[in-house]
Amino acid sequence: MTQGYALHIGLNAVDPSKYAGWHGQLFACENDVAVYKSLAEKAGFQEIHMLLTSDATTDNVLQHLRDAAAQLVSGDMLLLTYSGHGGALIDSNHDETDNFGEMSGFDETWCLYDRQLIDDELCDCFGQFSEGVRILVFSDSCHSGSVAKLAAPVDMHTTSDPVTIPRARFAPLDVLMRTYNTHKATYDTIQAPLKTRQDDIRAYVIQFGACQDDELAMEVSGNGLFTAQLQQAMQEPVINYTALFSVIERGFNGRQHPNLFHYGNKAYDFMGQAPFSIQSAPVNVQR
Repeated sequence: MTQGYALHIGLNAVDPSKYAGWHGQLFACENDVAVYKSLAEKAGFQEIHMLLTSDATTDNVLQHLRDAAAQLVSGDMLLLTYSGHGGALIDSNHDETDNFGEMSGFDETWCLYDRQLIDDELCDCFGQFSEGVRILVFSDSCHSGSVAKLAAPVDMHTTSDPVTIPRARFAPLDVLMRTYNTHKATYDTIQAPLKTRQDDIRAYVIQFGACQDDELAMEVSGNGLFTAQLQQAMQEPVINYTALFSVIERGFNGRQHPNLFHYGNKAYDFMGQAPFSIQSAPVNVQR
């Protein structure tokens, strides 16, 4: 039977001692986890795991990804979701091709509780999955472009309820630089051996991002804006991931625009499948 493994990560704060005194408070990320967990349950995923705030450490996340890679075989599916701050880290192994002006040469990161998880690490993890495994990623976080371009401060509405205040899910540049300088040896050591490229990945990865690299991902009224739009989109009869993305896009305007990309070994017509469906049929489509 086709297997489904889901890992949902949500952080409403980080450990200040690991981020130069910054606590990174948010209010809606753990709520997002409940949304993704519900979608996984409805889709029939056999294993569903949640890592909330202090449990969302790099060791825990990486161990779950190793476990999933060991269990899943061709045709199986990993659902990986993240809600929290997006960050950036100096690209010390010089493999980054993104160009964000004065901040070119930075890796994108997820701000986990104890440190930043580098995009190189995720790519390396995905490279451990068997050929034909489908990996579906939802990242409701700001990308490094928002930090690089030093976006304007978010307008804050006067309210007694902090959950209803619009907040951006990005780590301030000064915090990121102080954090890197304090833990430089650790981050450089992690990056040095990581050389997996997207073309080396035998799995097929689809990734939904809450915004473009030069934008902010917002949260308001109890959820990330992207996650709320995804939840609403799933109320419609969307036939595949391209259609799902189109429906999600309709809910946005202004400064935040979702992103969708896919890569890896296309052993299955993943993009053409019903969203979140574990069942699939193999086709003769290669990279």
